[in-house]
Amino acid sequence: MSDRLPVSVLLLARDETQYLAALLPTLSFAREVVVVWDPRGDMRTREVAEQHGAKVFSREFSGFGPQRQFALDQCTQPWVLWIDADERLGQDAATRLAQFIAPGMEHSAIALHRVTYFLGEPIRHCGWQGETLVRVFRREGAKFDESPVHERLGTPARTLVTSDVVLTHLSYETWDQCVDKPRAYARLGAAKAFAAGKRAGLFDVVWRPPLRFVRMYLLQWGVLDGARGWLVCSLGAWQVFLKYAELWDRTRRERLGR
Repeated sequence: MSDRLPVSVLLLARDETQYLAALLPTLSFAREVVVVWDPRGDMRTREVAEQHGAKVFSREFSGFGPQRQFALDQCTQPWVLWIDADERLGQDAATRLAQFIAPGMEHSAIALHRVTYFLGEPIRHCGWQGETLVRVFRREGAKFDESPVHERLGTPARTLVTSDVVLTHLSYETWDQCVDKPRAYARLGAAKAFAAGKRAGLFDVVWRPPLRFVRMYLLQWGVLDGARGWLVCSLGAWQVFLKYAELWDRTRRERLGR
């Protein structure tokens, strides 16, 4: 244990049994792995996490922001690695991270380069290119906001941006995931927008989806990703349609007093 990095791994889980079985052995460089499991999910997911030595906490999902903050509250190490079940670190990540979190470093957060895969192939355009995300940070002073989706992490002081540690995102491995995820994120996005006081009309439902497609496919060069690029951009537009259609319905029901 003493030769492991002073890092708590922060993970949310529900039905990610196979993902966790592949991910957890790669995180042995960390002193602890904290998994917050939604009890409405597959019990085998919890069992796999426990079998690999993770500290598992049961909490019903209440939005990504609150759920991650609960997980952060369970972490004990000075540094935290935030990773999702469908993400993977590069082979030399432990060595690189050891250098970045060595005593005397002035930064308090590290932004990693992420490459997202779609149906088995990396997407190089569509607005997904050049993505850097703060995923390693000092625990002290860090806090997630209350957003149900697209949550933000507040960290003090400086952020180091590096491409030396690559985060691979296996987000859309099957067509079922391609269909289910946009619908789930659209619902959460509509709820977040409505709670923030935003409302939607016919313009939003009719025009925002095609504008999103044009931006991703043409302005962000999704066309260069071939057939997968067309699908990514189409699904992006579909998610926008679902979000604003639900927001429009919430707006309509509010006006009717329902």
